[in-house]
Amino acid sequence: MNKAERIQKIFEILSSEGNASTKYLAEALGVSEATIRRDLINLSQENTFPFQRVRGGVIYSLEKSGVEPMFDLKLSQMVDEKKKIAKMALDLIEDGDSLFLDSGTTIYYLAKIIGSKKGLKVVTVDVKVASELAKHPNIKTILAGGEVRSGYYSIGGDDTVNFLKQFRVEKAFLATDGWNIDGTFNSSNFEVGIKRKMIELSKKRYLLADHTKYGKDAFIKVSDLDVFDAIIMDVPLSDDIVGRLKDKGISIIF
Repeated sequence: MNKAERIQKIFEILSSEGNASTKYLAEALGVSEATIRRDLINLSQENTFPFQRVRGGVIYSLEKSGVEPMFDLKLSQMVDEKKKIAKMALDLIEDGDSLFLDSGTTIYYLAKIIGSKKGLKVVTVDVKVASELAKHPNIKTILAGGEVRSGYYSIGGDDTVNFLKQFRVEKAFLATDGWNIDGTFNSSNFEVGIKRKMIELSKKRYLLADHTKYGKDAFIKVSDLDVFDAIIMDVPLSDDIVGRLKDKGISIIF
């Protein structure tokens, strides 16, 4: 594949997906990440394509709302904030708990530190999360079956929803693309049915969201906020918002 062909393929991927990590593009085009980086540098210098280079990849039509970055791209963003949220979530987990772990990078950072707990039974819908959990012999890891969303590593579809129906867990930890006082939202409908089923089948539910997610909505509403016992954030919200959430019976942990 010559340079012109690579550029065309990169443009097609970005037009379709909205974003891509350098690693994803390299694998899709069958070239090295160094080659992809050079191509992206050249494209950015030409300034003829509507995209912006970011750490770890590239985003197409950045001004367009509702674009959900791929996993590898999100993993390099807001790292300290996500790790802080993961530590707070860990404090809510007790030895012997049964859990649902949603897909996403904040959940991934939780999975990386969850090995300090004993006797956990964890059902997850994320290949990367399952890979981290599987490192710990003291955790029983169950990976849901279904279709894997390319570039995101989440698992979804009707088969996944049906798979989850057999479980009842004590706690569910869910991620979001955006939330506000009206509810929590997702950019793609791929994971929406999964999230709703996890909420339905768990006794306690926690929403994990860094501060950049607040005040936003996305393509599809997942649920109202009052289904969650608490929202775990990296920074506090205003007293007014905290009061309105308290009226709904929702706590903010930060």
